[in-house]
Amino acid sequence: MKKSLKKIMALTLTCLLLFSITACAKKKSAKEVMESSIEQSQKMKDFDMSGNMNYKIESGESDSETGSSIELGMKFDAKAKMSDEDKIQMNMQSTTNMLGQSIKVNVYYTDGYYYMESNGQKMKMKMDIEELQKQIQNTTGKTSLPIKYYTDLKLEEKDNQMTIQYSLNEDGLNKYLEEIMSQMSSLSDTASADEVKVTSFSGTRTVNEDYMPVKENIKMVMESNQKEAGKVSVDMTVTYKNPGKEVKVTLPNDLSSYQEISSQTGQTSN
Repeated sequence: MKKSLKKIMALTLTCLLLFSITACAKKKSAKEVMESSIEQSQKMKDFDMSGNMNYKIESGESDSETGSSIELGMKFDAKAKMSDEDKIQMNMQSTTNMLGQSIKVNVYYTDGYYYMESNGQKMKMKMDIEELQKQIQNTTGKTSLPIKYYTDLKLEEKDNQMTIQYSLNEDGLNKYLEEIMSQMSSLSDTASADEVKVTSFSGTRTVNEDYMPVKENIKMVMESNQKEAGKVSVDMTVTYKNPGKEVKVTLPNDLSSYQEISSQTGQTSN
C-alpha cells in the first residue's frame, strides 16, 4: 500500500512538473501575442462593438493670432453579421457633437444596399461588400497591418486578459496612411496621400485568452505634407462585446421607404 501511494505521489508530482514546464513554454512574448491577435482579428466576421472618438482639428500656428482649432466627438454602437456573404447585415447608430450641435445618424446594410437615416432624411444606395468593409474600417480605425509594422511592444497580463502597448514604425505610418486614404476614396474632396502624413501613431490593444480583441485605444496625429501649419489629432477607443461569437442584427421595418440615390453623384435615382 505504501509503495502504491509513493508511486501515485511520484506520478502526481511528475504531472505537475510537466504541466508547469509546458505552461511556461507556452507563454508568449508581446510580439507573439500581437501577431496572434492580428490573425484572430482578421478571422472575425461578426462583431458587436461600441466606440468613442475625439478629434481636434488645428489650422495655422497654434501660438499665433491666426491659429484656430475645432474639436468634435463621435460615439457609435454597431452590430454586423458578415459570416454569411449572401446575407450580410449591419446596424450602426452614431452621434457626432460639433460646435454645440448634435448629429445623429443611423446606418444599415442588407441585400446589397447601404441605408442611412439622418435629420429626417432616409436614403439608400447600392454598395458591394468591399466598399462596406472600407466604410466600417474608416469608422472604427481598424487596420490589417502585419506585425512587421509594429514597434515598442510591451505586454501586461491581468485577469485572463493581455494588454499590448505599441507604436507604428515609419513604414507602418506610411502603410496606415495608404489604408485610410483607400478607405476614404469614395468620399469627395478627400486629400491624397501626397498631401498629408501620419506623424505619430500609438495604441493599446486588450485581448482575451483566445487572442480575440476586447478593447483597443488609438492615438494618432496627421499633418500636412505641403508645409502648411496645422494638424489633426485623433483619440479613439473601440470595445468589442463577446468577440468571436455569432451576432444577430435587427433591422427596421421601413427600409422599403428609403429613397435610392446614386453612389457616384449622391443624386436621387429616377
